[in-house]
Amino acid sequence: MKILVVTGGTSSERRISLMSAGQVKKGLEESGYQVKLFDLKKGYSILKKISKDFDVIFPVIHGEEGEGGDLQKFLSSLKKPFVGGDWKGYKKGWYKIPFKRFCDENEILTSFWKEVKDIKDIKDFGLPSVLKSSNGGSSREVVILKTEKDFQNPLLKKLLKLKDKLLIEKFLPGVEITVAILNDTALPVLEIVPPDGAWFDYKNKYWGKVKEIPFAPSVSKEIQKKAQEIALKIHNSLNLGQFSRTDFIVSEEKIYVLEVNTIPGLTATSLFPKAAQATGITFPKLLDKIIKLALRLHG
Repeated sequence: MKILVVTGGTSSERRISLMSAGQVKKGLEESGYQVKLFDLKKGYSILKKISKDFDVIFPVIHGEEGEGGDLQKFLSSLKKPFVGGDWKGYKKGWYKIPFKRFCDENEILTSFWKEVKDIKDIKDFGLPSVLKSSNGGSSREVVILKTEKDFQNPLLKKLLKLKDKLLIEKFLPGVEITVAILNDTALPVLEIVPPDGAWFDYKNKYWGKVKEIPFAPSVSKEIQKKAQEIALKIHNSLNLGQFSRTDFIVSEEKIYVLEVNTIPGLTATSLFPKAAQATGITFPKLLDKIIKLALRLHG
């Protein structure tokens, strides 16, 4: 069976997309598939042309290009099996303001938030807080504001100059956990422990000394089960297809949703493969399952 892995692109997450895709290619080849990588920066017209020669298309491209719904909409028009789900769900899940509204409408608890436009809006909202770009990813367009000194942060000034919509939410201290979904099953909860004094930002997410502990020892079994139920509800409500991953913060025994990852990372250090590994599913076996689920859904 021939698999076309779509990767690369032109976003700030190009490097991570290529890293993930390289490892996906290797894992699929170990499972007996023929695999070719396609760089999305070559364009949709070329993708459409070469897709005819493949049995399944597997997007492994992070950021807005890969996770924001446009790619899924295009792939669904090809009438060809692909890894993924409903493009409308990807749009709601990827863009942070629509996702916040989705959570509010579905009574899913998130940190108190507000859309903001300038420094005055941020100061009126209060500290400590977290400023985010609605279409940012991999914790790159995020600024934690704890004191007024943080208003001098260069990234804050950069975000305010962007044309992106911005949201601010109350900073919640607590234990960060994540729940991966494979088809209709929630995998074991992972607890995320960044280095002392740091947080799970872009650098620590991919190259840092973050600890990811299966079965989240700092969190009760009851809360873990509840988090799995919420992650599954989000996954199914948004029709995200074969897999997704939802991040949470547990603060004062309450579970708050941080975000949903519509295409979770698939590098050696990524959380989704580690959650699968905790149930005995090796990386090649995980990829094989994802391909077979895509064939069942779109075949």
